[in-house]
Amino acid sequence: MTNVFVQSVASNVEEALRLMEAALRDCPDELWETDLWPDEPPTGPTPHGGLHGSAPWFLAYHTLLCLDYDLTGEFEAWEPPKPFDENTYAFPNRMYTKPELLGYLDWCRGRVRDTLDALTEEVAARPLPSTHRYHGKLFGVLVGSMPLHVVEHASQIRQFLTAAGVKVQPMPGDRGYGG
Repeated sequence: MTNVFVQSVASNVEEALRLMEAALRDCPDELWETDLWPDEPPTGPTPHGGLHGSAPWFLAYHTLLCLDYDLTGEFEAWEPPKPFDENTYAFPNRMYTKPELLGYLDWCRGRVRDTLDALTEEVAARPLPSTHRYHGKLFGVLVGSMPLHVVEHASQIRQFLTAAGVKVQPMPGDRGYGG
């Protein structure tokens, strides 16, 4: 379905992914494992396995895994690509590297294109199944909200980097003020 709505969503998701890509590329190695929120438990093992926390690599992993998963709407089987299938209840079993996460970001770009290319009125109007965390929500509504989660975590990483004294790239698409 190619219409203004789908074109708008595609543009918004791409801008969100560019923002995450910039945040990952700007993150120096010495901050890759540093938690953004030191008042919360540090990034580490969960009681049921896998890792949880707020380090830049973890926020990027969480963001991309959720995006990849939500693109299926649980209407089809979902399995993240290797090595991101190394998880316990969606919590990573190890820290991922910058090249791995940038590769996953590119994987998600392709998944977004495929999903939007196949989006029809009927598919968009389907309620998410009871097994999905947003069960009952229309798939089209979920697709339209996907850029928000990516922007949220990319912005958190960028704010953290800026507070740490890292000069971050201008926001993608930012042409400055005054037109």
